[in-house]
Amino acid sequence: MILKRLTIRNFALINEAIIDFEAGLTVLTGETGAGKSVVVGALALALGGRGDKEFIRHGCDSANVRAVFDNPSDAKEIEISRQVSRKGASKVRVDGQPSSAKQLRELTAPTVQIVSQHAGQLLTDEENHLDFLDHLAGTSELCEEVADLYASWQHSAVELRRVSNRRQQLINERELLLFQKGEIEQACLRSGEEEELITERRRLDSTQSLMASASQIVGNLSGDADHSGVVDMVGAVRKELENMAEDDPTLSKQVEAVAEIDFQVEELRRSIEQYGGTLHDDPVRLEEVNLRLDEIYKLKKKYGGSEEAVLVTLEDITAHLKDRPDIDGLLDTLTAETDKRRQTYAGKAVALHRARKKATKDIGRNVVKELSGLAIDGARFECELVSDDDDDGIFVNGRALKPSSYGLETARFLFSANPGEPMRSLVKTASGGEMSRVLLALKLIERGRAGLKENLLVFDEVDVGIGGRTAIEVGRKLKTLSESCQVVVITHLHQIARLADHHFLATKIGESTSDISEKSGIRTTITIRKLDAVNIDSELARMVALPEEEVQP
Repeated sequence: MILKRLTIRNFALINEAIIDFEAGLTVLTGETGAGKSVVVGALALALGGRGDKEFIRHGCDSANVRAVFDNPSDAKEIEISRQVSRKGASKVRVDGQPSSAKQLRELTAPTVQIVSQHAGQLLTDEENHLDFLDHLAGTSELCEEVADLYASWQHSAVELRRVSNRRQQLINERELLLFQKGEIEQACLRSGEEEELITERRRLDSTQSLMASASQIVGNLSGDADHSGVVDMVGAVRKELENMAEDDPTLSKQVEAVAEIDFQVEELRRSIEQYGGTLHDDPVRLEEVNLRLDEIYKLKKKYGGSEEAVLVTLEDITAHLKDRPDIDGLLDTLTAETDKRRQTYAGKAVALHRARKKATKDIGRNVVKELSGLAIDGARFECELVSDDDDDGIFVNGRALKPSSYGLETARFLFSANPGEPMRSLVKTASGGEMSRVLLALKLIERGRAGLKENLLVFDEVDVGIGGRTAIEVGRKLKTLSESCQVVVITHLHQIARLADHHFLATKIGESTSDISEKSGIRTTITIRKLDAVNIDSELARMVALPEEEVQP
């Protein structure tokens, strides 16, 4: 994508800036601290960088950045806007539609790169050299795949060790669960059974008294030879009322009532007689009931205090047993899975190792070629792969290499700037200027390998530590690069600035303000303006006239 316009509002010290970009080489210059890198920060925000509230200009509620790109692949414009608010998270929009910072990075990363001083700092740490190598070798995606496979393998291996170390404990836990499950299931407990048994036991304990009471009730209702029972008396009353009703029909209701009483009393006598017939003194059954109640009591005491709690415990035990399969079988499964994941990792890691090793020679040769064009003649550069031995490692050419999430090796760059001098670690050998040119060379090679025809490269003061003829060569290299892609350079060097197709100047100015927090009544603001031919000459003259300590930040 090609950057067409960048609009910045209330960002850092910028009140408002609208910058129109074109193809070719664009430079942004200005005195040290004038705010040139603020423009890069605003562009980084538009590309999906972190939205920090510290970006918001003092006294403002939000900072806003809007970037318009041309997309040569479909001849359409893409408009990206970011807003960072003091009250909440940043808002992201692409062509007016809500988006996210992650989606911005995915959209812009393939064709837009910002090469900042931070990238140079990364190069000074050998731990980052492997990342540089993977970018140059085109193995970044394979490295990510290896990292995922390593994480999967290690997860399985950790679980295998955990189960192995706890094998006996897990076996004991499973056996206990199986015992508890069997104990509850064997009891065949059902909800409400205890209450039923308690009622039955009370009846069995009272069998003899119940039989006596039933017999007495039947006797009282039926009567005997010496006494009339309730049944006989009610029958006599009924007969007398029926006789009276024959003479006085108004007594018919009373006749019906006593007839109902007579029926109910007889029915009561019959039911009590039948009940008494069912009663038997059964000490064997009473013992069975007592034993069953004792069994239920013990289950309740062990598993929760109620029948419902015991049944819920059985469900929980059954569920836990599903998570605790046969331990030896589980160990066999985990061992097989760990071995399989190790083999998958090993295959990809070895492929990554070979791809890296193959790329190192070409990378070394190409870096030397680029450095020659950057005024470091006779330099030597090598990407050294460093592997550690491990008896349990991955075998490559008869050697067991220690595995890691990034493969089977680390990398470090070796460098010699002068013929006849041995190569040493780039970090310990290269000067600031040499480091900047190595970084530029790596980026040039990386872009060439990516095969991108349309691209935007932003260089934020990567020309630190160089000057004179070297600066001219760097400028020429950037100029050549701008013929195939859009290049934006933040620079202090007039040798680079004079080769630009487009020149912008960053300036700090003081504005009057009524803000009571500004004691002086003056507020600093950064302005960005495009220079015409006359102003370009004036700016170049200023840059040439600066003392060396001011030329370099």
